[in-house]
Amino acid sequence: MLAYLPFLVSANSLGVICLIIFLGSSIILTIPVFATRGAAQVVWTGVIGFALTVEIVVMILLVVLTSKGDIFQ
Repeated sequence: MLAYLPFLVSANSLGVICLIIFLGSSIILTIPVFATRGAAQVVWTGVIGFALTVEIVVMILLVVLTSKGDIFQ
C-alpha cells in the first residue's frame, strides 16, 4: 500500500477523492433536512449548510497545499 501512496497524494487524485467524500457526505447529511418540516427544517438546513461549507473549505485548502508542495511532498 505504501508503494501507491505518492500516486494517491497528487493534487488531481486528492481532488477527486475530496469530491467523492463531499458528495457522499452531502447526501447523507441532508437526510434530516428532508425528514422535517417547518422551523426545524430551516434550522437543519442552516446547520448542514454550515457543516458542508466548513468541510469544502478544508478540502480545498488541503488540495491547494498539496499542489503547492507544502504538504505530502
